[in-house]
Amino acid sequence: MTATRTRTAHPARRPSARDQVTRHRVPTRWRVVAGAAATSAALCALTLSTVVVVWRLQRPAPVVVCGTDALQAGALAGLAHFSAWLRREDASGFVGEVGWPAGADIDQWNALGAVWYRAADAIGLPVTAWAAGRWPPNYRMTVYRSGSTVGSAGPQAPIVEAHPGAERYLRGVALAGGSFGTGDGNPDFSNLNPGRYGSDYTYEDAGFYAYLAGRGVRLVRLAISWERLQDRPSGPLVAAELGRIRTAVGSAAAAGLRVVLDLHGYGDYALGSADTDGSADAGAGRVRRVPLGSLELPTTALADLWSRLARATADLPAIAGYGLLNEPTKLAAKGRDAALIWERASQQAVRAIRRTGDRRRVLVSGYAQMSPADWGRLHPHAWIEDPVRRVSYETHDYFDQDNSGRYRAGYSDELARAAPSTPLCQSLTPMTRRSLW
Repeated sequence: MTATRTRTAHPARRPSARDQVTRHRVPTRWRVVAGAAATSAALCALTLSTVVVVWRLQRPAPVVVCGTDALQAGALAGLAHFSAWLRREDASGFVGEVGWPAGADIDQWNALGAVWYRAADAIGLPVTAWAAGRWPPNYRMTVYRSGSTVGSAGPQAPIVEAHPGAERYLRGVALAGGSFGTGDGNPDFSNLNPGRYGSDYTYEDAGFYAYLAGRGVRLVRLAISWERLQDRPSGPLVAAELGRIRTAVGSAAAAGLRVVLDLHGYGDYALGSADTDGSADAGAGRVRRVPLGSLELPTTALADLWSRLARATADLPAIAGYGLLNEPTKLAAKGRDAALIWERASQQAVRAIRRTGDRRRVLVSGYAQMSPADWGRLHPHAWIEDPVRRVSYETHDYFDQDNSGRYRAGYSDELARAAPSTPLCQSLTPMTRRSLW
């Protein structure tokens, strides 16, 4: 509003010296307005400078990490690409799987792993290494193995233990025993034939969690199966399986560990058929894998599962977060159309979890191209809207050419395939300093 001044009429007279001075003074109300404006401008400048300081505190400067060969350089370039996407989108990240094989060339692989973990430290990424649990003796990716004794460490363990993370970004290992027997190699697996607990699949016992804690592990990514936990889409949770999961989380909690519940699937659901007498028919050809986003498995089915599971585990403080779906690659479409299906499904799942009042962190994979180097090709922008801003985008990182983790070739062969033009040194962009867990 414009300031005004009311004048009173007086007889004409020659102004005195006092009058001449008074006429050039700024009226009191105008001085108040001007003073307020100056104060406001000063406060704005102070606020802006404070915002800049806070922004700089939360957005630290890039860090340079260098490798010594082309394979190390490629791994660093992948993390640099992922971290740049996170910073551009003001998002948080999580590495749900990283791993390399034991063997005659383990020293070379460990050197690569050490460089990779230094880069993850610079970014501030939480990581769960692949893998731990009851793997067979010939499985070369086992960081910690459980068995007849409490546990044993693989040759990758010293690298993992040298990079324990921090309070705001926990580190640990992935436990996949809860998803054993569900892969493509078992065509008979289905919701009606989920396998026998303790034989076809299992969760680790309390002793192994205590062993992991003694090795410096602080976070476990616990694999669970959709078909075992919910024996029909959008149906009630299977009480026995939920009880096993709760027991596993309780054992982890007793050892002082935090847990990410990882729905370890690929985007489809193994739907079995029944004989006329109602018994499950496990014969080959009687199992249909229906993809997420289809009429038989709409995207709302995933949201339903997570809504039920969030409610059923709300009283378990050891749960640090929920991994919505391990690697959503088998959807009802391909390419960008599939990416859009996954964006819709993951957004619905996040909303369903938040409607329960749950504020735990939600970990969201990308569709198909989810390695750090490929991140963002089908998801150019962060897509989840979360009212509590506790979402992290999940990537998996392996160092073989196809990022599969099968490691069919040795280090020297993988090195020969690596791009020689990739710079050995990469600039890595740290995430904001806010806590992730």
